[in-house]
Amino acid sequence: MKVFEAVAETLVAHDVTDVFGLMGDGNLRLIPHLTSQLGVRVIGTRHESAAIAMADGYARMSGRVGICTVTQGPGVTNALTALISARKARTPLVLLAGNTPNAVPGLPQDCDQDALFAAAGVPVQSFGATTAAADVAAAIELALTRPGPVAISMPTDVQDEQYSGPSVAEVLGDRGWTATSPEPDQVPGTPMPRVGNLTSSRGTSPPRGEPDPGGGHADSRALDLAVELLRSAQRPVVLAGRGAIRSRAKQQAVALADRIGALLATSLPGKSWFDDHPWSVGICGGLATPLGAELIADADVVVVLGASVNSFTNKAGHLFRPPTQLIHVDIDPEAIGAYTPAEVGLVGDAATTAAALLDRLPATTTGYRTPEIRRRLDTFDLATAHEDASGPDGLDPRTVCARLDALLPRRRSVVTDGGHFCGFPAGYLSVPRPDAFAFALDFGAVGLGLGTAMGAAVGSPDRLMVLAIGDGGLMMSLGDLDTAVRARIPMLILVFDDRAYGAEMHFLRMLDLPDEQSLFASVDLAGVAARLGAQAVLVDSIDALDDLAARAADLTGPLLAHIPVNRNVRAEWLEEAFARVLEG
Repeated sequence: MKVFEAVAETLVAHDVTDVFGLMGDGNLRLIPHLTSQLGVRVIGTRHESAAIAMADGYARMSGRVGICTVTQGPGVTNALTALISARKARTPLVLLAGNTPNAVPGLPQDCDQDALFAAAGVPVQSFGATTAAADVAAAIELALTRPGPVAISMPTDVQDEQYSGPSVAEVLGDRGWTATSPEPDQVPGTPMPRVGNLTSSRGTSPPRGEPDPGGGHADSRALDLAVELLRSAQRPVVLAGRGAIRSRAKQQAVALADRIGALLATSLPGKSWFDDHPWSVGICGGLATPLGAELIADADVVVVLGASVNSFTNKAGHLFRPPTQLIHVDIDPEAIGAYTPAEVGLVGDAATTAAALLDRLPATTTGYRTPEIRRRLDTFDLATAHEDASGPDGLDPRTVCARLDALLPRRRSVVTDGGHFCGFPAGYLSVPRPDAFAFALDFGAVGLGLGTAMGAAVGSPDRLMVLAIGDGGLMMSLGDLDTAVRARIPMLILVFDDRAYGAEMHFLRMLDLPDEQSLFASVDLAGVAARLGAQAVLVDSIDALDDLAARAADLTGPLLAHIPVNRNVRAEWLEEAFARVLEG
């Protein structure tokens, strides 16, 4: 058995069924062996960025590690943007990258790949002819437990050597590997951390408590301060983020909110997590509903469970300001108060810490849950909260998204690419659970949405995949529309076409600068998609969305909807999220 065969068989032994990549001489032997000998589905992309993004989307929505492969040198450099995005999203994936042969130095594609991965913040797993199976197994384990991407550089001459290490079965037995599926509401591949110290993030001498050896909380002045704040809170909010989902803390978060009479909200990665609760106000931050934004802004105490409270969640620092007081819970002590000051910081797992707070709090109080707030929540309708601006200049993207939310099957996944338009589908298109939504903008990179959505569609074939992308993002990744066609990936692609670099256009206008360089002539995107073999339709009226939804009900491949939108409709989140840019 050759080394590349050991690599392939280790993947199969880890229940890998799908691999995403772009073939080059660095993986020329690996890919055919996976497909023809082992029956693994390998989806070949037109660009390395799409391969990484597909593995990213697949991992996010399938609950499995994403596996991708590229060739050496430019194959790696082309992949870096998507790889950094996956690292920022903490997506469990393994990149099998070819590398130039050790025995032939000075080849044109030779570069220091390990240094590139290090600069991207991605760990590199060692690789050798006698350890290849163990190396791949270790990379998969690290990707799942970190979680995040792990890279392996595989010199082509090493791949072609005779494998002389332990068998794949022996490697897996030694590592105690068993295939598992994620539990509901858990981000894939996330270990359950033990609670750590309890600290305050304000003051020169923050109170600290030592963790109990059994993983519980010891008495702590910080915990006492948090309880004191919650007992006196009149308008409390429980805000959950990705860390709370990873720790499966929904039950504890809801119980805590019910005990203190709090409203429930999430950061964007937690979209929909509390939608089944009557006191949920949805997303917190720039993408909040008008009512949600008002109520959260008026909170006096906010319990933050596993959310970073970054600029987007805190509306560029304009949302959580005194007299609002934050109790920030996170397993990572460095995350507490990193972007927004907290009155009290509790270092620990979200589920365990919420339970510890719950144990110390008295019986249920009314808090924020008054009859007036109940009435306002019951009568608020996001779909009618704006005045429709559809007309000769294009459709109103808010109206489009609100209409599609009602028309499309509820069992769906939503991926959004980056651009000015992205807040509309993220805010208006609901999903059944957080892992059915991916905001492909963790690195702020436009153009990763198509790859992410394709991988997500492969990873969650039981849900309708809906991709929202702008004209700029589509043109940037257009070549891989062919990948969706070739692989017959069922997905609805909504192209919000404002014929511009939308965000830049609005920036220029807000700064009273000429906007001509941000504008483009209209392109027949439906015609282009059709020539690539996709189903395609021009949607130039709100009523046409009914037919689009009907066509999306039974897809056998990609369906692209070209939706010209009114470029004069400016998203509120744009000004809020980039207020500091405008102030500068």
